[in-house]
Amino acid sequence: MSVYLNFLHTTVRFDVAEDAEGAFEPVRRFFRHLLGPSPAGEVTFSVDVRSYDPDADVDPGVWDLPESVIRRSSAAEFNFDAHRVDSDGRHRYVNRNTLLDAPADTAKDTAFLVRVTERSTVQVIDFVRDLVIRHEEDLGTVVLHASGLYRDDEAVIIAGPKGAGKTTTLLSALRRPGWRYFTGDKLFCTVEDGRVTVHPWRDYPYVGVGTIRADPRLEQLVRDHVDPQVDTYEPGHKILIDPDVFETWLGSEFTAAPKRLAALLLPRVVPGEPLTVRRLTDANERWAHLNKIVDRQVDTTFFTWQTYLVPDYTAFYRSLAGLRAPLAPVEMVRLRGTLDIDPDAVLGRASAKEDGR
Repeated sequence: MSVYLNFLHTTVRFDVAEDAEGAFEPVRRFFRHLLGPSPAGEVTFSVDVRSYDPDADVDPGVWDLPESVIRRSSAAEFNFDAHRVDSDGRHRYVNRNTLLDAPADTAKDTAFLVRVTERSTVQVIDFVRDLVIRHEEDLGTVVLHASGLYRDDEAVIIAGPKGAGKTTTLLSALRRPGWRYFTGDKLFCTVEDGRVTVHPWRDYPYVGVGTIRADPRLEQLVRDHVDPQVDTYEPGHKILIDPDVFETWLGSEFTAAPKRLAALLLPRVVPGEPLTVRRLTDANERWAHLNKIVDRQVDTTFFTWQTYLVPDYTAFYRSLAGLRAPLAPVEMVRLRGTLDIDPDAVLGRASAKEDGR
């Protein structure tokens, strides 16, 4: 089975062996909004997907090698440790769940081999995301670390540091008429007709138990489909929720369709404090806030190991500078207090109910 992931300027071909189709199915389901039977353009990377038996497919001596820390994340499911073996211009990363055989330099070799088990899903999804982000950055695409919602052809994105209240703001805003879920973590920016267009990337939501328990229906969905032990955790504990379960609860399935960027909300939750709203009009302050949410992969732990594709960032910073003028009509609003948010009220607009939509 061959399928193609088509996203912006990147096309990834997956050649999936028949005996690997079952293990690959959750990956295919996650990316289904971007997958098709044919490429949208020239194939950027090819990924050979095969089944994996770590006892049969790995030289026993590999397990005696020191294990390297490949990635550390606040979500334990995204942690990745592996034994690394280098030979013939390629790097092989091996653990009991997944084997990734990567070229040393994608300028010379764009073929990857991934051996998968039923425990590989998150690692493979993370690998593909990073591959796409790095290639897009190399071409100049600016990536933002933000969540968001949309209505009609406009997107409102929500950004801020950890603990600022991004998820609280998103979930609150989605209860308002007409607003739908857009993205939970990443946005890719292009400029079209002088305006900023944002392209969503599907996310695995990482949600606090306190937020889950605040909604009985979400709590039941998590208990039935994700983690039956949800009742035993402290409120601050976070759970990685299957995107289909999360989107079922929201009543808003992910769509890969791009939207025009209309506004950026910058929340800071302060329980018990009345909501205050401040619009940012100073150009330098606005530019500083945008730069805070630019997701440069050079700043992440990936940079130390995924050397097969390291953007030089020349085109990236040129594109970033080019966002300054198109950003002018985008509203930026700081929110502070108890974040029960009506996007229309915050942005001074008529709601969908009021204007007949």
